[in-house]
Amino acid sequence: MKVVCLLLFCISTPLWADLHDSHDSHGVHGMVLLQVENRLIASHLPLPTGKHAHQIVLQVSSDLPDKALNALSEKHLVTLEPEAFALTDLQQGKLNSFKAKVYLGHFERSGQQLGTVTVLVKQKLLDKAVGSAKDPEAIYLIPLQQGELLVKAISGQGSVDEILYRTKGKTEQLYFESADFALTTN
Repeated sequence: MKVVCLLLFCISTPLWADLHDSHDSHGVHGMVLLQVENRLIASHLPLPTGKHAHQIVLQVSSDLPDKALNALSEKHLVTLEPEAFALTDLQQGKLNSFKAKVYLGHFERSGQQLGTVTVLVKQKLLDKAVGSAKDPEAIYLIPLQQGELLVKAISGQGSVDEILYRTKGKTEQLYFESADFALTTN
């Protein structure tokens, strides 16, 4: 009987831990959408603490409304409000697609909803916990075909979320946000 109980404990503990991790990271994980080198890039909008405290950059594909495509080509802010999912599932490659509302502007700040799309995850380009960089001024480099993305490592409270694109000696700011890092909610 002790052997059976021990066996059940050993089998169920990892399953419970996996379920618990997914549950803890379940929520709406908003993203900013960028168009770089004819690629769609989605960057998770992190917070300084809690389940949203992860910098995740993805290459994605989607049939976006024309208005969203035009806004991206003109470098206007386009965000995604995905259906709720476990961030750990995205990080572990278990989530290959999700439905999301597309917004011109920020989805939490009176952005204009343009429709709902299916987003396909093609490749995870970056996955770092907020505060994991030893240097508070660190920059993560993501090589692309013609240039590279420069993603400012977020050190925590009071930091900024910034993404730049550099090619042939020119650097262009694609996204900058500081207001969310003043928040302390999960």
